[in-house]
Amino acid sequence: MLIIKANFMKKRIILYSMLIALIMTSCNSSGDGEYDSRAVDTLDKLTETIGGLNSLSYTIESYSSDEEGNVTKKTSDAYLKGPNKLFIENRGPQGRKNFWYNGDTFSYFLFDKNEYDILDAPENTLAVIDSIHSTYGIYFPAADFLYPTLTDDVLSNYDQLLYYGEEKVDGVDCIVLEASNENNIVGIWIEKESNLPHKMTVESLTNENKYYEAVYINWRKDPKLLDIMFEFQAPSNSVQKKLK
Repeated sequence: MLIIKANFMKKRIILYSMLIALIMTSCNSSGDGEYDSRAVDTLDKLTETIGGLNSLSYTIESYSSDEEGNVTKKTSDAYLKGPNKLFIENRGPQGRKNFWYNGDTFSYFLFDKNEYDILDAPENTLAVIDSIHSTYGIYFPAADFLYPTLTDDVLSNYDQLLYYGEEKVDGVDCIVLEASNENNIVGIWIEKESNLPHKMTVESLTNENKYYEAVYINWRKDPKLLDIMFEFQAPSNSVQKKLK
């Protein structure tokens, strides 16, 4: 009888410990989601790291599949300086396409077509990203990670944010997070040493063909970037054509 009672008490202690651990590692900001506080802290650290930089550059190698299963692979190099300087070079199946933002104007150039346009732009990089994306549907690589509201945005748009521990990816020690809602499952791998993104996947729950994967490499914190690299000069034989 004493042995049975002791085993029962041991099971109760284990159960209580598990419950306490669950309470300590989870938070719920809206009452209808499951959010692991370790995952929230990890996203906060990523945001603080990027927010504390004066300049930043990185490369993204992405793979995407649309609703019909058409696959697109693209490589992008991004350079940011201060609150209002941006340069992006995209290389993909549609050729090479570059974007410049100098604080006053947003410019693009299509190398294969030799076409460009120059638009008046908002006063900061994030406002430009919002404006150009909403108006022209242009996606800026890793844009989600640049916003200081990243954590709040994830908690507002996903029902779960889970912490899956550590994993080595391409030789890099990463912390693994997963956010999900009724439409998508998003996997995020964050470099443990740098607190910067290393990989992201988006898996659709409504269409088995839709999938996105991006790997972030060549991170440089506070590189010396000259202002001239954010200025666009149209080639003499190029044609200005309105961006659609």
